[in-house]
Amino acid sequence: MEYAEPVIKEVRLENFMSHRYTRVKFNSGVNLIIGPNGAGKSSILLGISVGLGQSYTERGRRLSDLIRHGEDIGRVTIVVSNEPRNGVKPFPNLRSREVFITRYLRRDGTYWFEANGRQISRSELQRGLMRIGLNPENMLIVMHQGLVEQFAYLSPQESLVIVEDAVGLGSFRRGILAAMQELGEVVEKERKTMELLQRAEEALKYWDEQYQKYLRLMKLREELSRLRGELAWALVKKREKEVENLRQELSRVSGEIEKYSAEIRKLHGEIRLKLSRADELERKVLEGAVKLVSELKNLLLSYGDLLAEARVREYVVAGLKEEEKKLRMQLKKLAKKLEEEIGEAESLSPRIDTPRSPEEIEEEIRRIELEIASLGEVPSETLEAYEKYKAEYEEIRKRAIEAAENRERLQKDIEERKRIWRDRILKVVEEVNKQYQSFLARVGGVGEVRLVNVEDIEAAGLNLTAGFRGIEPVELNPYTLSGGERIAAIMCFLLALQSHIKSPFRAIDEFEVHMDPQNRAAILNIIFELSRENPDVEYIVISPQPFKPLPENTTVIVVQKVRGVSYVQA
Repeated sequence: MEYAEPVIKEVRLENFMSHRYTRVKFNSGVNLIIGPNGAGKSSILLGISVGLGQSYTERGRRLSDLIRHGEDIGRVTIVVSNEPRNGVKPFPNLRSREVFITRYLRRDGTYWFEANGRQISRSELQRGLMRIGLNPENMLIVMHQGLVEQFAYLSPQESLVIVEDAVGLGSFRRGILAAMQELGEVVEKERKTMELLQRAEEALKYWDEQYQKYLRLMKLREELSRLRGELAWALVKKREKEVENLRQELSRVSGEIEKYSAEIRKLHGEIRLKLSRADELERKVLEGAVKLVSELKNLLLSYGDLLAEARVREYVVAGLKEEEKKLRMQLKKLAKKLEEEIGEAESLSPRIDTPRSPEEIEEEIRRIELEIASLGEVPSETLEAYEKYKAEYEEIRKRAIEAAENRERLQKDIEERKRIWRDRILKVVEEVNKQYQSFLARVGGVGEVRLVNVEDIEAAGLNLTAGFRGIEPVELNPYTLSGGERIAAIMCFLLALQSHIKSPFRAIDEFEVHMDPQNRAAILNIIFELSRENPDVEYIVISPQPFKPLPENTTVIVVQKVRGVSYVQA
């Protein structure tokens, strides 16, 4: 079988923990690091983690504590293959086949990275490694000493987080949880917006009532103004009628005067004729014409009647002239008053030809004035306030609609992402469970990996059960099974999980605590088998004891400590 070139070809430790200067070269397949406890085996793996910038190594410790005692500066150099993997180079901007990644550590706490002598950031380094699937932040790529034992203390929820991070679903789930938190903020924002909307609606309701009163008041005032104009023109019309009647009366009186004056003139003509005839008859009677006395007498009687009739008519004419004078004075006054009323009416409105009487119009005016009074006072700022609160209400209503739409959209998005997460995690757990049961059978056990509370992403967890020697499987925790059985079961699970990681590099540090030789051999054989099944993956396994027989393509690296200094022999 042909194995791919190792991705991590060498690590150099300078003034790092117990190593003064150590070079460890790695080969394809399994690199088995052995040596007594305290020799500095784990320091090699820790150095690789520090050199790759794994943040896990920086929690709970100071990097300056990793510098060898008595030294001010330490250095870790990792030689990484820059050959293309699946057509992708980790550092495409570097032409060399190998990249020397160096991390400097100073006692004052400062540190930095270099790649082929050029300073780079940790994010730049990790982006390059991620191009070939080597995620330094995945804790199952480098399983540090104690991780196996720590797993037993994890809650189902914490165990599931490890699985998700291992298979690349961790960020997906964290994205869902972040979206749920965002949804909570959106819901809270919607609630506050609805409260604002309710208050704005109450304020708008008040000002809308005032606005409707304002509109009604404006309409009533407009109607009142029209009615006052109509009343003014109705009074003008009435006054014009009075003037017309007075003119007709004046015309009648003037006609009477003219008629009586003509009669008087006629009577005076007849009187003059009578007087002339009487003078003539009187002269003749005096001359002796006695027979004319009777005619003279009758003539004088007729004269008296005519004179009396003329005097009566003259008296009537005098009365009529007095009446005419009064009528002319009244007409003058009425004409002046009419002129004033026309001017006042014109100031109110154009001429209105109304069929109604002033009394009818005044009655309607009183009704409208009563309605205006019943409306009460309307604030002077009503129009401006109504427009302001209406605009505010519309703005808040739009925000409320937008918030509701955002909530609905986010809810749908979250539900869809939850569905995808459930489908993926169920598939992963199903596959891991099959591998776990297969590995567990190799160490004489039975068990299951199963999801709990999968419908609730926040409460979802992973339960691990195992049983040995015919004992019913029980849930794994620090208080079930023996130490060796518990470690064996957890190793079977972690190896099953690790096999799902698409990484060209995997490392395991001292897994066999409390494990009997038979189970240790079975676990190592599983690791060797995984190495054969994945010839493009480089393995580093740390163990305090040697293993025989060693399969092909296994490199043994022996670490010893002499007088406080670690040495490596390959």
